[in-house]
Amino acid sequence: MKVEFTYAYVLDLVYHMLAHMPVNNASDLYSKEYITKIKEAKGGQYEDITDSMGQLGEYYNAHFDRLGMLNFLPFGCQNLDALKYMVEQHPYFTVEDKECFVYPFLELLQKEALFYEAYWKDMYDRSEKARARLEAYLTKEWGKYKVLGSYFQKSRAIAGISYSITCNGRGLGYYDAFSAIVPFVEEEKEYKMTFLQLLHEYTHQFTDGMLQQNINMEDGSHTFSEYVVLLFDYYLIKALCPEDLEAYLYFLSPEAESGGPIMTEEILLSVFELPAQWHERLQQLVKDICALSI
Repeated sequence: MKVEFTYAYVLDLVYHMLAHMPVNNASDLYSKEYITKIKEAKGGQYEDITDSMGQLGEYYNAHFDRLGMLNFLPFGCQNLDALKYMVEQHPYFTVEDKECFVYPFLELLQKEALFYEAYWKDMYDRSEKARARLEAYLTKEWGKYKVLGSYFQKSRAIAGISYSITCNGRGLGYYDAFSAIVPFVEEEKEYKMTFLQLLHEYTHQFTDGMLQQNINMEDGSHTFSEYVVLLFDYYLIKALCPEDLEAYLYFLSPEAESGGPIMTEEILLSVFELPAQWHERLQQLVKDICALSI
């Protein structure tokens, strides 16, 4: 199964903008550390967009059920004109959405591009060797899980690497491919967590379908879908690649880096609580997938 690595300035520009705007749900990319780094890179020569994005954030948060699509619309856009067209023509955005958020956001994005395009290209050029090392590692790790492609009849795994998505990742399913965006990392010690994030985004693309409903933040279905994918990944890793289980438990322990507690299997099963029939469905799916690897 082929792994394709992509790097996209337009997509990164959108996540760069969102990193300057607090969001009151799990999609939040806001990062003071990232903002400080960008201010230093601008050196006072370009406008700081933090206040402007903060003002737009109030409307964005209030109407996230529609505007949250901004996280995914840039997938596949090759330039700013294509992005602008995609966002302006999106059918879910109301007239009010466009006046209060979309048009001001696009205007600010156009101005920010004057700084960010050269900044992004410089990062891309300087990271050539680091990119090669990361790509080699992710390709090797995905080889252990390629049976997922066989089971779900996917011919490709698209791994988008982003310089500006500050945490977590984003996934978008295609009929013939798994596709996801994860943060670029330089340190080898971070490679495993990046791979597990990539796997998480890939597996979301079929576990979400098991819910057979629209998933959103408001009705609790997003939280439920997260529990489903986290437990599926647990059962998959335990059955297919048990050598990765310790790393996966660490992946689920956000406070571990600062000396906090590390997740255990017992805590995982009690915290991410699902009805018994869901555990049975997930375990059966894992058995069916693993049967292809024998």
